[in-house]
Amino acid sequence: MFFGTFQNSIDDKGRCMIPSKFRNELGETCMLVMGADKCLYIYTVEAYKRFLDEHLLNRPFEDKSARKLKRFYAANSRDCDIDKQGRINLPQKFINFAGIVKETVTLGNIEHVEIWSKERYESEMDSESIDPDALFADMLKYVDGA
Repeated sequence: MFFGTFQNSIDDKGRCMIPSKFRNELGETCMLVMGADKCLYIYTVEAYKRFLDEHLLNRPFEDKSARKLKRFYAANSRDCDIDKQGRINLPQKFINFAGIVKETVTLGNIEHVEIWSKERYESEMDSESIDPDALFADMLKYVDGA
């Protein structure tokens, strides 16, 4: 499982350092994915397969939104290797999607790692605007019998 927040930057070649805390669990090859909230996700290969099974593969073909989402993830996911210096190469398309200019925030989000533009992360996760009590209350809709 992945926990913690780290500030970093990408170099001129689009390489981003993966914190050593995450590298061992990710392994040599992992999956880089354009994710929700305009950030990038990094999964182990096994965790990405579970994500696909749980969220995409069992949806009816007749559902146009399901087809579009499946297509989005298929087109915007790639396997990537962590180099000997602990970096991954972010393709320009992924950098543009996430709005990364230079500074990044890399964080553990339990089953995957996220890479954010520092500016977008600070805006999205402004502690003044997050109410954990309200978020927990909203999550009750997923609890059986609630």
